[in-house]
Amino acid sequence: MVFARTKIMIHDDLLRPRPRMTIHFSGPDPARLYHEIPHILASVWRVSEHQIHERKFSWSKGDPEKFKISWEATKDLDRFSYYMIVVNLEGTSSKGFGNATIQVEGALRTEYPQDTIWERSLFYEFLRMTWHTVFYKSKRDTYFEEGRRLLSTFIEDLKALTRA
Repeated sequence: MVFARTKIMIHDDLLRPRPRMTIHFSGPDPARLYHEIPHILASVWRVSEHQIHERKFSWSKGDPEKFKISWEATKDLDRFSYYMIVVNLEGTSSKGFGNATIQVEGALRTEYPQDTIWERSLFYEFLRMTWHTVFYKSKRDTYFEEGRRLLSTFIEDLKALTRA
């Protein structure tokens, strides 16, 4: 991930043509999904659990128990590109049974910094576009296909978890 004040970002959704996949669960102990999803995310995408960030967390006690959690994971591929995976879990539980909805989004992002005068110049932009088109586009296509495969594996693992 490029840390820059200004940058050019190329964003490709891994789940084309729709940006997200939704999985519904109904059965015993839907709260267990909270503990299982980060482990599956880490193992499929081969990232450390420290690279998975819990962006939102809301858990209300009572009957029914309601919860809403959002995770975001990033996996750096090279200097310019990375995968960004967002998983949202929302559900209710009452007396050990309930339902939950899991939404999964995945994207391949490439970011080019535009901080210096040189990086903003027309000549640099021409060189960057030429380099991107001639050399980097094939690498990005490889990253995109690998990301689609990993996201498909992740979704299948989540579906298996909700069937268990």
